[in-house]
Amino acid sequence: MMRSRKRGLMILCFRPTMGRTKGSCSLAANFGQSHTPGIMKVLGVFTALQVAVLANPAPVVGDDDTIFPRQQSNKPGPQSPGVCAPKFSWETEVLTDSILAGLATTYGKKTADLFGFGKGKLLKKGECKVFPGEALWPSQQIWNIFNTTTGGALIKTVPLAAPCHNNWPQVYDNATCQAITQNWSDPHLHIEDPSSTMWPIFQGRTCLTTNDPNTPCTLGGYAAYSVAIRTVKQIQLAVNFARLSNLRLVVKNTGHDFADKSIGAGALSIWTHKLNDIQFFPSYSCGPGPSSYSGPAFKLGAGVVTEEIYQAAENHGVSVVGGECHTVGIAGGYIAGGGHSPLSSLAGMGADQVLSLEVVLPSGEFVTASADSNPDLYWALRGGGGSTYGVVTSVVIRAYPKIPVTTMTFSFVTSPENNITADIFWAGIRSFFSYFDRFTSAGAYAYWLIVPITPPPSDQFFFQFMPFWANNMTLSQTRALVAPFLAELTALGIPFSPPIFTEYTSYFQAYNGSFPPLEQVGTPVGHAASRLFPRENFLNPSKLNATLAATRYTTSQGGVLIGYTIRSAPPSPSDPVSTKLQNNAINPAWRKTLGFFILSSPQTPPNASDETIANNAKILTTDWMEKWRDVSPGAGSYMSEGDINEPEFQDSFYGKENYKRLLRLKKGLDPTGLFWTPTGVGSEGWEVEGQREWYRTQNGRLCRVS
Repeated sequence: MMRSRKRGLMILCFRPTMGRTKGSCSLAANFGQSHTPGIMKVLGVFTALQVAVLANPAPVVGDDDTIFPRQQSNKPGPQSPGVCAPKFSWETEVLTDSILAGLATTYGKKTADLFGFGKGKLLKKGECKVFPGEALWPSQQIWNIFNTTTGGALIKTVPLAAPCHNNWPQVYDNATCQAITQNWSDPHLHIEDPSSTMWPIFQGRTCLTTNDPNTPCTLGGYAAYSVAIRTVKQIQLAVNFARLSNLRLVVKNTGHDFADKSIGAGALSIWTHKLNDIQFFPSYSCGPGPSSYSGPAFKLGAGVVTEEIYQAAENHGVSVVGGECHTVGIAGGYIAGGGHSPLSSLAGMGADQVLSLEVVLPSGEFVTASADSNPDLYWALRGGGGSTYGVVTSVVIRAYPKIPVTTMTFSFVTSPENNITADIFWAGIRSFFSYFDRFTSAGAYAYWLIVPITPPPSDQFFFQFMPFWANNMTLSQTRALVAPFLAELTALGIPFSPPIFTEYTSYFQAYNGSFPPLEQVGTPVGHAASRLFPRENFLNPSKLNATLAATRYTTSQGGVLIGYTIRSAPPSPSDPVSTKLQNNAINPAWRKTLGFFILSSPQTPPNASDETIANNAKILTTDWMEKWRDVSPGAGSYMSEGDINEPEFQDSFYGKENYKRLLRLKKGLDPTGLFWTPTGVGSEGWEVEGQREWYRTQNGRLCRVS
């Protein structure tokens, strides 16, 4: 029988996170809910930091060609057949004509055809994906047959918070409800659920944890069913069934995307999180041709998350480009969105590391995408958006030598007692901004926070590094790099807490020492937006002043600013393969960026009405973010941590020329629009019914509008 999720008592334990604070994948959205308690946590975190020197001196850092200790094996490989990464065992279990013939024998041809490779229906304007309760919705008998064909992998959705609601008597349980409530902000809770989302604001807030069991709970924007994927065949069956039955189809790995692209009312969900195999190749080679990289590499299943690949890289004595948040799925939306990293200033974006991918297309066909096989698809899957061109089952990424890292943390704050006014505070921020090019050119990265600490319009602010991150630098080198900036703060009369420098022997050790394992998600009202500020905004004095004024305005109005000092490292002459790997669909704005800023929406109470959420979303998009867009014309935003209401998202998230090419590819691969996500390529042709302006959820039928 198909499974229905029954909630058992769940107790999760966490190790202390003293000296560290939340990641951007949670911080901006949660501050948008109510940031006063968050400020106290951030202020308390800094005072708890302690000095620790953990490593031996690192190699001397040089220019772009010598920042990484290059190895001969990182250059193009010999023009010989080479050995490519073999498919995982579960990737060899595919849907075949003989399997379909067996289904026809057992269930009849008409039923078997629902799971075959036939063409789906091309909907006309005004027509919708079939919805539960409608006449064309598959019968329970068909769902049972589908479950059997997948080997019992079908799961009928029971909302994660259902044990808190007595209108779900089959799972209602107070003890389970309390355990879920206690851990609601932990991303692992939502990742391990086939249908839950980290941002219930876009689910429609129809089933939240509560102390009142009489509060009704409905599916809202959750999928109707999920398939717990263990083989490629299961993905093919799900894709074919959705295409031929006119079902809405969504793909869930971890569900980190700010716009909740992995949910959808009435949908069939492909849940890939359990595809977490990792294979290391010390001397990978897969040539000849333009993809002829030779060197260390990993093959990752679609479900592998940041903390898993970082641990694997540490075990094998190498470094890999990955996310900041522990639970981001590397082969999912991370690479599909482009993927920024603490290593980006040295090695480029996450999508720049990809050597090949395995993917199930909207037709159900299972193919390899690389520079030599389906090159247009290979281009699109690296930065052109997730859940759009197919379902990625695995990816091969390059690895780099193990490097040391030195980090630095400190903070400063406005202080009437010390005559540190808002003007002086922002003069200190201007000084910091002016060093973005110096820091990133040296391969460094910084993750930082600016919080208003009084109600808007605020004239009291707090700044903190979380941390400043110096790749491949010793303590003395890092001190030398930041010394001019610290001297300017001193000259401005800004007293800052003593900088705490920490040396680490590896990227992995620095990561574990700097970023918390306990991220926070689950806010029902949080919403955020982002902007990619180009290099010229920090080098041109007038543009620097305009950028400073825009960021000051938005934080004074109550916005919490999460900032990254970061660049997408250009290709290196000593590493010719990097030039070829950067030929991908990443938003071109990333190639010019030195500052990636995320901004929370105005403070919103947890029980806010839909009208309040919509009004605050409108302020974020049309007032606060408009100020940022005005001072960075022609720049863009990061789609995975962007505003669902982003104006002209086609240009902002993808770049105009990229979008044209991606849309042509999308229409060719997916003519019926099987894969749809908000702000995804081609999404403007569809609409979720019943939505309020500025507050768009996934709770409604998906219908074609053009």
